[in-house]
Amino acid sequence: MLQKTNAFRNGLLIFLFIGVYFVLLELLGLTDNIFLRFVNFLFVIIGVNNTLKKATKENLDYLKKFAAALFAPFLGVLLSALALFIYLTAFETDLSAYAMTLIPAKTNFSFAAVIFVEGFLSSLMLVFIMMQYWKNVEVKD
Repeated sequence: MLQKTNAFRNGLLIFLFIGVYFVLLELLGLTDNIFLRFVNFLFVIIGVNNTLKKATKENLDYLKKFAAALFAPFLGVLLSALALFIYLTAFETDLSAYAMTLIPAKTNFSFAAVIFVEGFLSSLMLVFIMMQYWKNVEVKD
């Protein structure tokens, strides 16, 4: 089922795009701008949309579409949180530049865990919203 919908591929693309985007923000010194952090949600929207489009084209039932659409952002956000943890641990960066007052984290692991939970829950809401759109759409070849 995941192969038919490219969910694994889309999850890896979500991870790749989020990673490149945040490395670019780091290089430009814009990590403290909170509004630029919300742009990464666009990558999740694109990944979920592509997964649902392919699942609809394959005529999968509602639950299989839902599982595939949920797997893509889960994989992308999980890998992103792991990469963030590795980055923060390897470079011994100060969390104050990243956490500010929005995320109550004292350690790199707790910060990455909060980012994972926040990212996955917002992705879950996105999947429910997009499932409502894709349940009545027919994809033409």
